[in-house]
Amino acid sequence: MELIPLNLIYDYPVYWSKFKVLRDFVQNFYDAVQWSKWENQFSHNLSGGMLNLTARNVGFSYDWLLHIGASTKRDDFGTYAGYFGEGFKIASLCAIRDHSWNVEVFSRDWELSVVTTDIDVDGRRLKSLAYRIRQNKKKKTDTLLRIYPFRDESLINSVLLSFYYPGNPLFGKKIWESKDCAVYFRSKEQKPDRYPTTYDDSGQGIVFAGYQALGSFQYPLIFCLHNYRYNDRERNTFYRMDVVKLIENVTSKLSPEASAEVLLALKSRWYDRPQKKYDFESWYDIIQTLVRNIAGSARQTLAWKEAYPNLLAARQVKRNDLYKYNRRRQALDWLRSSGQSFRLVQEAFLKLGYPTLEDACEQNDGFSVTRDPAASEKRRIEMIEQLVCALLPDLFTKIELPPCRIIKSERAVWQGMASCVQLAAPLHNFRGISIRYQLPYVAIKQSLLHPDTFGEALSTYIHELAHMFGGDRSASFSRSLSELMEVILSNTRLIAQWQKRWENYSEVEISTCT
Repeated sequence: MELIPLNLIYDYPVYWSKFKVLRDFVQNFYDAVQWSKWENQFSHNLSGGMLNLTARNVGFSYDWLLHIGASTKRDDFGTYAGYFGEGFKIASLCAIRDHSWNVEVFSRDWELSVVTTDIDVDGRRLKSLAYRIRQNKKKKTDTLLRIYPFRDESLINSVLLSFYYPGNPLFGKKIWESKDCAVYFRSKEQKPDRYPTTYDDSGQGIVFAGYQALGSFQYPLIFCLHNYRYNDRERNTFYRMDVVKLIENVTSKLSPEASAEVLLALKSRWYDRPQKKYDFESWYDIIQTLVRNIAGSARQTLAWKEAYPNLLAARQVKRNDLYKYNRRRQALDWLRSSGQSFRLVQEAFLKLGYPTLEDACEQNDGFSVTRDPAASEKRRIEMIEQLVCALLPDLFTKIELPPCRIIKSERAVWQGMASCVQLAAPLHNFRGISIRYQLPYVAIKQSLLHPDTFGEALSTYIHELAHMFGGDRSASFSRSLSELMEVILSNTRLIAQWQKRWENYSEVEISTCT
């Protein structure tokens, strides 16, 4: 019998949870057996407070357990779950010191018990981790690791399910696999307690990095990147940005067919956009990559468009680009009122031949394109203009009324619209509200210029004029509408007179504001 001090001081400042300790023990067996033989060569047994982990037809020298940094796996990056060469030593320290577990290993012609011993350092007596090793005459063909007292069956189940192997009950149908990566659907099996999850995103999806589960997300998929290397030994789980980065890496390698299956499972992300300049948690690039993969196959592109014909691509539009911003607002309003089941997606889908939202709106005459009014339309427009001048003399003696045009298509979603050009400085105040926009024109639909649509024509026209004070969502626009409503309610008799004239406009002499 031999006692070997490890020069690992007992109060070395490291703490591993029971899960991490046990997973590191299992990891040594996992790497020794290899994942492809895991189900056939590894077994465990929990009975009478004793946990036995067994690797059949596997043996090794205990020399590898003596030195921090020594590992049989260092030269085969991407093949093993372990790498640092310290796991068994630190796990053993935490097991006996923090969790009161006894640890024993049996392999080839030796037996090892993890114990402690006293050592002298510069005249001081310190406690160190040590191995008590016994040699046997008869060689074993298997390797056995024993932990006791141990009664937590849910813990060992959670640890075992955190390793990659195709028979893992958490794995569903395989979507795609290569030497370095794999993608699966998730099975209906629920994750056990204490299973590795990403903080604030503990969904059913799993990412395996270096053959171990290190993160989670909300979709029913499993992404595996085998050749991932840990840079931080103390990192037990991924942050969201780590999950996204790993998935980006895996999806860049997928076939068009596999990409289509994954893209469908990520349907709720099709219109994802970065929420800030550097958004490391956005799935935007993942969706772009999957669409690009599909677009690389004419057959898969055709199949995708046949399955999902009603997609419209919408590029990001900035509010300060008024032309594009106004077109987007009109197109969105058209989409809501179209009664068709279109779905908006990010611009990557243009690679598959889908039209843009604005293209579809234009093809369906959804935009409020304008024309000059006809002679008969001018008479009614002039009537509205003169009434507004009478209602608001304190405003339209200071500025001119903008020209009024006609919206060409009755299918356009808006009843009225205004062209707005922001002023360098406010021009004039109306009841304490600054005029912030010049209106090159306002426009209304021709259908509002009928004898029975006086109220709708007047309210639409005044609404569009109010945009000289601000945009639809601005506080100044809202306030201006309230002020204009007060003016109208204070002049109901005058408005009633003009309504009669409207209904018999041919008998009225009309003069516009000057």
